[in-house]
Amino acid sequence: MSDLKTQLAAMDVVPPKVGGQFDAWLEQKDALALFESNSADPELVVYASFRHTYIHAALVPVSKLDPVDVDDLLRWSCNPSETWGIWSTQSEVGITLPFDHPGSKTLTHAEQLVFTRRFDGHIGQKSYVEVLQKFTHIFDLHFVRERNAYCRIDKHGDVEDVIRIISMPSKREGWGNRLVTFNRRLLDEYMLVTKSALVRLFDVTRVDHDDFPGWGARVTTPVDIGALHARLTVEPGVGSYMRGFQDLRHGVTEQQVVKRVWGHDDEAKQYATFMAHDWKNSVVREISCDPEHLSNYFTKSEKPFEVSPAFFKPEVLRKYKADPEKYTLEERSISCRGAWHLETYDINEAGQVHTYLIYLSRLPYEEQLYWKSFNEAPKDSISRRAFTNDFQGEVWREYEPLSSLKHRVDRLCMEAVPWWTLRAHELMGKVHYPVTASPDEWAEDILALDQLLVEGFEEKWLRQKAVALGRAPDAQSRSLKLIEECLIGLGFDQHDALKVVVPLRELHDLRSKLKGHAAGETARALRSKAMSDHGSYKDQFKALCAECDSALEVIESALNATD
Repeated sequence: MSDLKTQLAAMDVVPPKVGGQFDAWLEQKDALALFESNSADPELVVYASFRHTYIHAALVPVSKLDPVDVDDLLRWSCNPSETWGIWSTQSEVGITLPFDHPGSKTLTHAEQLVFTRRFDGHIGQKSYVEVLQKFTHIFDLHFVRERNAYCRIDKHGDVEDVIRIISMPSKREGWGNRLVTFNRRLLDEYMLVTKSALVRLFDVTRVDHDDFPGWGARVTTPVDIGALHARLTVEPGVGSYMRGFQDLRHGVTEQQVVKRVWGHDDEAKQYATFMAHDWKNSVVREISCDPEHLSNYFTKSEKPFEVSPAFFKPEVLRKYKADPEKYTLEERSISCRGAWHLETYDINEAGQVHTYLIYLSRLPYEEQLYWKSFNEAPKDSISRRAFTNDFQGEVWREYEPLSSLKHRVDRLCMEAVPWWTLRAHELMGKVHYPVTASPDEWAEDILALDQLLVEGFEEKWLRQKAVALGRAPDAQSRSLKLIEECLIGLGFDQHDALKVVVPLRELHDLRSKLKGHAAGETARALRSKAMSDHGSYKDQFKALCAECDSALEVIESALNATD
């Protein structure tokens, strides 16, 4: 795209009228070269409006281009601001269509891709671009304002620009340069399914507007280069103009489109190998996750089972935790928005993440390689929960603190209690166990848990409730102290009320000291205490979640009973 912008901008620069540079510019060889090269680019220019260059494209049924009427198409006269409208006489009304009077019979009622519009009610920029809605719906494209593009999610879960709308500043006041490009592959697919071709119209007029004496004697030459047809008129030393079109056909087959619709990539599927436990043959070895190299319980074979587990360093999960907008990290599964889904994983007693080869095979190859970079030999077997769920087919019934806490919070949201509010929907997806020995990860998880729980308490409601219960809270009291006051007002012994709130205070205190500007020695002492008391950040976090879960249960029961 940067090269395309550079080329179009360079074509707009008037060279000096010395040394033959100006006359060379009038020959327009650079413009012809750009049209030819761009016709095979992954991004096709469908609209451009520069001071010296104008491009406007439309889709025309192939039946109307067989054969191509060059003389008719060279008479085109249309622009993208001509859209749908209403015509009327004294007695009738009807709808006018784009390309209603395009100057060419071939182009009559062609399908317009780009529409330029203007609304004086806008603050600032009044003009803007719309794109054919049928095209955006078919390919599930969405306008993303900050990218000024129509986008989709690619196979890696990243936002991909498919239709770019580029506005470029002009040095000359009153001239705004605008460029719209389409992803050529999708445009080809659209042409195939609509049995159409893209006719790209262009008009390149080159004069020095600061020194133009008017047209005099000039020579017109036909230009026919493959599917490009134009008429170039040149007056040396004065200016030139070229009007023409390109007849661009699609380069895809129906079978390729069928594969895309059914989710099959054109490229052959690739599979990584992983160090895994081939428990069928009682060996740990490097095994391909290619389903062709694996077997199930019902097939007699020496091949490893599909559910042979592979083990990974816990750092493999950091990427997914760090980007909750792109990834959904559940207790036992991982999803990448609109792209892929890892059906199951878990963490064993040795702290290793593990999953099965068959599920790794369903990830994009690049994602498989990411997992492979953390692959290691097993230090323990799979988790007891995974064995219970995945092999015994039973529900895991042991208490799981974070799951229980999230379930309780979710219920508070559903019941819309007045004393607690979920501050942001994405907070639930940000709270996870720390899985590595990184103090930074632990601090981030403590922060996320505090934002979910403590920041959710409604101080105004709690203060009013405490007063209604006969308490007189200090004006500086915050939510946790106000909860304590409410519990005392509800009949709790002062010591018991304080004890209920202790885990939440510990959480909030950790958040302040670990993530504060002056953490220093205090943070180091807290990290040391967490490791000495619990053995790992994960176990400390797990214990804290259990205590907060119990505290929230008591608070919920007490405050809800007052409604």
